[in-house]
Amino acid sequence: MRRYNPISLLRLYIRARLSAHHAAKRGLIGMEFNQFGHNLGCRLLIRACASGLGYLLNPVSSTRYFEFAFARSCLSGQPERCLDVSSPRLFSLYLADRELVHSILMVNPDIRDLCCTTRIVHRLGIDAIDVECQTVDFLSSQRETYDCIWAISVIEHIAGKYGDTGAVKLMYGALKEGGTLILTVPVDRHFWNEYRDKGYYGTQGKPMEEGKYFFQHFYDKAAIQERLLSPIEQQPRVMRWFGETSPGRFHDYIQRWICEGYNCTVEDAREMVNNYREFASWEKMPGVGVCGLAIKKH
Repeated sequence: MRRYNPISLLRLYIRARLSAHHAAKRGLIGMEFNQFGHNLGCRLLIRACASGLGYLLNPVSSTRYFEFAFARSCLSGQPERCLDVSSPRLFSLYLADRELVHSILMVNPDIRDLCCTTRIVHRLGIDAIDVECQTVDFLSSQRETYDCIWAISVIEHIAGKYGDTGAVKLMYGALKEGGTLILTVPVDRHFWNEYRDKGYYGTQGKPMEEGKYFFQHFYDKAAIQERLLSPIEQQPRVMRWFGETSPGRFHDYIQRWICEGYNCTVEDAREMVNNYREFASWEKMPGVGVCGLAIKKH
């Protein structure tokens, strides 16, 4: 994180709270996660865990407001054994804190992110969560094991031996009969691959194209069907769409985020409620957004 002096941090924090207040008044979906993230930040700072500061300034990032709310709405009952595949940790921390599931195994191949999650779980004394450093292929030995699996904004980043298609097949195979697989992926008006100058997660290996690293897929409706659904021969019981109301807004935001850090992201709640909404279908979306899918295993 960039260095900020105390006055700058206070100003950023005030902006973050004003942004949350504005979004709550206008009914932004997922605001319960903003409040939880803020409270989590306070609890971590009291326990001398520096990760808490990030949650005070940016409790929920960008389209995660929709993605977390979507994933929460797809949970039925109180699943016994759950698997979180590299999702943003706030979602599983929320479920464990609210006792909405019995147990969660959080797996992630990114050792830096995993170490941060482990510290938080230990500092807060969360017994319902276990954390392991694993790539998705560990699921080849976990068939019909889990009642619910979620991968929030994850599948699009998987390339290499398994890729997004192989990852979904492994996750679906690891579900018990009657279990639910919850996925969210980014979408655009056509399918394309994004490359960046560096490997952000430390898991991308060597540069792939013109010295750049693969970062993620952006899906269209056909690509979701061909790459994620047809290979497991299932259709989602729930499929929802959320995105920008003006084309280009999301990519402009990403560039500001990269350049400005928290000076941009403290306004995420305001940005989402003012410039994004849910759409009835992919066809009605004008630009970039996310798709949420809940797939039940029959």
